[in-house]
Amino acid sequence: MQNFLCSWQGWKITRRRYNAQFYTLLHRFETDEIDPNKELRFFIRSISLMPYYKQLFQQYRVNIDALDIHAEIQKCPILSKSFVKEHIQSFVNQRYQKDFFYNHTSGTTGSGMIFPYSIEMENRQWAVWWRYRRRMGIQLDTWCGWFGGRRIIWGNKKNDPCYRINYPGHQIMFSAHHLAPLTVRTYHQTISQRKLPWLHGYPSQIAFFVSLCLDQELPPIKCVKNITFGAENLLEHQKQVIHAFFPNARLSQHYGLSEGVANISEMPDGTLVTDDDFCFVEFIPVSDDDPSLCHIVGTGFSNLAFPLLRYDTGDLARIARAGNDNFQILGIDGRNEDYVTLKNGNKLGRLDHLFKDFPEIMEAQIYQPSLEKIVIRIVKGRNYTSQSHNRLQSLLKEWFFEKIKWEICYCDSIPKTTSHKLKFVISEIK
Repeated sequence: MQNFLCSWQGWKITRRRYNAQFYTLLHRFETDEIDPNKELRFFIRSISLMPYYKQLFQQYRVNIDALDIHAEIQKCPILSKSFVKEHIQSFVNQRYQKDFFYNHTSGTTGSGMIFPYSIEMENRQWAVWWRYRRRMGIQLDTWCGWFGGRRIIWGNKKNDPCYRINYPGHQIMFSAHHLAPLTVRTYHQTISQRKLPWLHGYPSQIAFFVSLCLDQELPPIKCVKNITFGAENLLEHQKQVIHAFFPNARLSQHYGLSEGVANISEMPDGTLVTDDDFCFVEFIPVSDDDPSLCHIVGTGFSNLAFPLLRYDTGDLARIARAGNDNFQILGIDGRNEDYVTLKNGNKLGRLDHLFKDFPEIMEAQIYQPSLEKIVIRIVKGRNYTSQSHNRLQSLLKEWFFEKIKWEICYCDSIPKTTSHKLKFVISEIK
């Protein structure tokens, strides 16, 4: 009955999300028929009559008919999520007459938001995401093992199957809340016996699944051809562990968010590119000391029900510049909160490299209670030994030297967010 209800909900979502407009947009995206400049200009003209943007354009003397529309909108200030939340009605387009529903951000940093989300926006966003997937050889009817954050099984019923089936969506939806040493064999058997060719989900969940499998000495899974990641940054130590356990799988990631103002997709050759026909993305350096580390600031073209112009996503990217307009995206560095802060104000990032040579670590998290100290939280796997501890201690001494005091704290599990994401860095520094 629960599989039926899950499939019924999946049918409703599929019918709305993958309508005729979706397939038209997917074709246009895949054949490069969409002109980014025209899309941006249409978007700016459409929002220019909204009271907030009308006043903003007048204040900053934005000429919506100028030849260089990008230069014009860059006259405007950058929007923060906190400002949008405080003035949310100013960004609701009362003139929008088409169908929409209310979407929400997950609020992993305590900053969730509920906002209007047009059906056209949903069609466009999923068309862009499926362009990326189809480049990897994944089709709309490819069956997927889904490791997401939604609670799909209530309670702690140990005898229940660890998944529910969404037949219209071609998904085996695995429960993140039931993944544990006692149940991991069922997850492993389900993927292997059903020969699932594709897994998708949070990197932390899939990496945790692999760690449990290694701890139980379960064999690698060879049927999986693609593993795609979203919602979290894919850390280097997670990538290595996952790739070793799924030897035939291509690992790829895309960056997107509910607000739809920025989208970055991985190409088959491994490079990361902005989806310029869906949004206009800017990379604003965090500081002059390290211009390669940038805020991701975006303007989406599609959600005219709730338009956001130059919206700070709160996420960071590492880029290499070759002139003013040419750049290469080296990676998504997570959020500003994913950094350890030193006394002098400098920030240490990409600390996941600390654990890349420790497959015997099941989960890791860095907690910073003060500017003077960090705590390394570790969940040990079966193969974690005193030698592992000594190696980790030596590496921490070498890495941090005298920058900050540290200690290792071993625990049975690391708490997740309400959407079951694992935050790599928890900092009390404001």
